[in-house]
Amino acid sequence: MKQKTIVISGINMVEGGIFTILDNCLQKISDYSENKEIKVIALVNDKSKFNYPNIEYIEFPRSKKSWLLRFYYEYFYFKKISKKIKPDIWFSLHDVSPTVVAKKRFVYFHHPTIFYKATFKDWKFDYKIGVFSVLYKYLSQINIKKNNAIFVQQHWIKKEFETLFNIKNLVVSKPEYVEKTTNEKTELEEDKIHFLYPSFPRTFKNFEIIFDAAQLLNKSIRDKVKFHFTTIKDNPNKFARHLYNKYNSLEEVKFWGNIDRDELLKLYNSINCLIFPSKLETWGLPLTEAKAFHKPILAANLPYAKETIGDYDKVSFFDVDEPRELAALITNFVNKTIVYQGNKTQIETSNQLNNWFELFDFILKD
Repeated sequence: MKQKTIVISGINMVEGGIFTILDNCLQKISDYSENKEIKVIALVNDKSKFNYPNIEYIEFPRSKKSWLLRFYYEYFYFKKISKKIKPDIWFSLHDVSPTVVAKKRFVYFHHPTIFYKATFKDWKFDYKIGVFSVLYKYLSQINIKKNNAIFVQQHWIKKEFETLFNIKNLVVSKPEYVEKTTNEKTELEEDKIHFLYPSFPRTFKNFEIIFDAAQLLNKSIRDKVKFHFTTIKDNPNKFARHLYNKYNSLEEVKFWGNIDRDELLKLYNSINCLIFPSKLETWGLPLTEAKAFHKPILAANLPYAKETIGDYDKVSFFDVDEPRELAALITNFVNKTIVYQGNKTQIETSNQLNNWFELFDFILKD
């Protein structure tokens, strides 16, 4: 069997969830390629962050310096590299379809703002979200029909893409989640009922609905609850500072700074309920994590949340623009009178890829 060369491009994936996607992909293809006739070349911002064997790394340390530089790499420089490497497969992990020469081309799409209409708040606190919401639709179209397949994380996104770009070669590839729990706990006030929203401070994450709902609660309920938010305290992010300054005086609110994975798992194990009000996700990992801990969930009444949660009894949904709905659910939860709506998978899941190995099999098949 002739050796196949695959280029995996993730030069802009340096933090948060997008870095996790790149890291997971490289870890898995390192394992997958062992004892196979596959040469893997990874284009990354900083190769010191990875030490997975069976991979050749090429660094692009300036890739985050400016959008112009990224455009240059994607649509001009990568073509030059591809002519030199002559890959069998070019796999772009970050949403855009570069101009390259390869036998087969694939793109992994995971940026949700293409489906988002930016508000004044977005422009005020994080102008990049506004820029993404306006430009990403146009950037995504460049070369998109030259791909052999476009991978998306959920079926609702697949339908949206088919309509938006009039394309049919979309494949749902679920994020691979390795369930990890712990028996350890974080020490929390024993006389309180604890709610958690673990999320990075982006404007579309809809933090405010929880604060608004908290202030609508009767005093008897407010005295019994504590709402926990990760990544807000001591975060230089403009929106994080705004949230901290505006809501830190609320006694029922607890802001945490950045906590590592093990601490987050202990926090999941200690709280009573997850609240997840985000208006925009391509997956919504905390929903999967809370489910692994068998925790009750109050979630946004949106397609992404229902698809992520799947079959689960202990969940109820609320309108993302109605804090009174959320306040009523919180009140019923505290009073132990809540009747969960529950959720059932409504989609046919046989035509999807369920892990990285299945994705690699797909792109490498003749």
